[in-house]
Amino acid sequence: MRRESSEKELLASYLIPSVLHMKIFSNFDTKLRQNTFQDYQQKYGVENVLCFWRSRLYRWIKFFLNFLIYTTVAVVALIFFYRRLGGEYFWYVIITVIVIYVAAMFPVIGKYIDYKMDFIVVIPNSIMMYEQWWILKRNVSTISTQSIKSIAIKKSGLLYSIFDNGDIIILTEWDTERNGEIKLRWIPRPEKRRNQIVKVVGIDLEANQNPKI
Repeated sequence: MRRESSEKELLASYLIPSVLHMKIFSNFDTKLRQNTFQDYQQKYGVENVLCFWRSRLYRWIKFFLNFLIYTTVAVVALIFFYRRLGGEYFWYVIITVIVIYVAAMFPVIGKYIDYKMDFIVVIPNSIMMYEQWWILKRNVSTISTQSIKSIAIKKSGLLYSIFDNGDIIILTEWDTERNGEIKLRWIPRPEKRRNQIVKVVGIDLEANQNPKI
């Protein structure tokens, strides 16, 4: 009896961490975008499925630029305090700078995860938005094509104009959560994407009273 109980405890000690690992990382699938796109292509056909995500401009501004700035500031701070303090208390300075650097980088890493793992899938009867929140949570929002009133484009700012980026704004009915307006931000070539969405979901372009705002 004792041997059986010890075997069960040993088995539980191996299984419980693995189950917890599966639950924690089940929402962090790096191949979700590719697999989802391929599954819908097989179901609806290649020409009836559209998948896109944020532009490279978003990645450069929201991640790489901030990464370079924070890293440069951290290195300069270490050099400055080393010259002022020498070896005295410098380990405390290193620990403090590292803590501040890691805290500042958390939102930056979150932006990179947004770039890599947030995406939009368009099929004939709906538009689905996949939004990843670090490794713990994933939100999937679905818009029925029957609720879409119009699809508009908004370009604001110099960078949006230079690099042909913009926001695609979908006006919907019966969407009380977002007050009838859904924004897809930092989309490359928004006019082309809008036309592709219209083609897939079958909305009449002439019905849109204000295609650009």
